[in-house]
Amino acid sequence: MSFFSLALTEEQQDLRNWVHGFAAQVVRPAAAEWDAREETPWPVIQEAARIGLYGFESLADLYGDPTGLSLQIANEELFWGDA
Repeated sequence: MSFFSLALTEEQQDLRNWVHGFAAQVVRPAAAEWDAREETPWPVIQEAARIGLYGFESLADLYGDPTGLSLQIANEELFWGDA
């Protein structure tokens, strides 16, 4: 009999906290300005790539999560930053 839990794993919590920190420090402070100018935030994309949050390898890692939640967790935190 297996145990079912809706709680995030420690690894997923770490991912959530890391992406949330990036969103809070990099995305959120300038998101309204980029939206108003209808500008693609290339500096944010470049910084995300630099820290390993954007690109093929990061997507492969996020898709590789057997629970299927890691990509959604990362996206949710990034969307929070752009809200």
